[in-house]
Amino acid sequence: MTGNAPNQRPVISLGLSPVVVVVELLGAIAILLAVLLIVKFWAVLPDRIPIHFGLGGLADAWGDKLTIWIMPAVAAIIFAVFTAFSRYPHTFNYPVRITSENAHRQYLLARGLLAGLKAEICWLLAFVVRQQILVALGNAQRFSVELVLGIIVLILGTVGVYLIKAYSAR
Repeated sequence: MTGNAPNQRPVISLGLSPVVVVVELLGAIAILLAVLLIVKFWAVLPDRIPIHFGLGGLADAWGDKLTIWIMPAVAAIIFAVFTAFSRYPHTFNYPVRITSENAHRQYLLARGLLAGLKAEICWLLAFVVRQQILVALGNAQRFSVELVLGIIVLILGTVGVYLIKAYSAR
């Protein structure tokens, strides 16, 4: 990395673009959806639910049904932390040196990366809740490993696109 010290970077006030607002809303919707799924199925969930799945997607650990709240809680924490961090883009680590000429574009790219990752992680965790419920109720035999891998590829792709754009906007 060829960055410079955060205290040597310009501090710029960035507005919210419509795209970032939509991506932020998508992340919040994922958390809300996970909570609503739990509330909807709470009365019919068994006392023990799957809390871990092996590589083949089969449940290999079970826990109290209260543990289903861990995923939405983790998603909410990630959402809050990423939101707080995104307000200080001049403190981030960048793959390129930040100058007064490229700071605005680099900061927007970095904030867009955080918003995208936040939404993707929240959707991944909402999907985990859905799969826990399906397996717990006997409506699925295993966790959909393929879909999780697809989301992970999406997350890695988001980082890759960011890096390409960041290097291009040096």
